Amino acid sequence: MPTAGTSPTTPLLRITVPRRIDASPEEVFDAWADPDLFRRWLEPHRAILCKAAVDELWYWEAEHAGRLWAHYCRYLRVERPRLLEFAWMSEATRGLESRVTVEMTPSRGATDLVLTHNGLPDDEMGRGHEEGWKHFTGILAEKIKGLR
Repeated sequence: MPTAGTSPTTPLLRITVPRRIDASPEEVFDAWADPDLFRRWLEPHRAILCKAAVDELWYWEAEHAGRLWAHYCRYLRVERPRLLEFAWMSEATRGLESRVTVEMTPSRGATDLVLTHNGLPDDEMGRGHEEGWKHFTGILAEKIKGLR
C-alpha cells in the first residue's frame, strides 16, 4: 500500500550526501540526538525536540526563501554511535512520509557521515533536499568543535 500522499505512479527520489566530520562518531551522533546540541548547530527557528528514541516525535522549523518551513519527524532506529533513522515529512515532501538515515563510521580520527534521504517526490522541491542537506551537514562540520 502506498505511503500517505502517494499514488502508485508517484516517482520517488533518493539522495545521498557524504560528509567527513572532524570528530568521533559518538560526538557526531550526540550532535544529532541530543536536543541541546542539535539546537546549537542547526539553530532552528522553533523546535520541539526530545532525546532520540524509537517512536519519539520531533518538530522543527527552518527559515528558507523568506518563510518558515515546518518539519515533522519520528525516530525509527537509534543505534548509538553509528546510526539514526527517522521519518520526515514537510511541505516540500508533498505530504509524503520520507525516510532519513544518518550513518556514522569512524575513519582515521574523524567520522565519515553518510546521510541518505529516501522517498522524496522527484520534483524541484524534493530535489532541493540535496542542497539543504549539504548545507546543514556543512554547518555541523564547522560547528562540531564548539559543541564539545
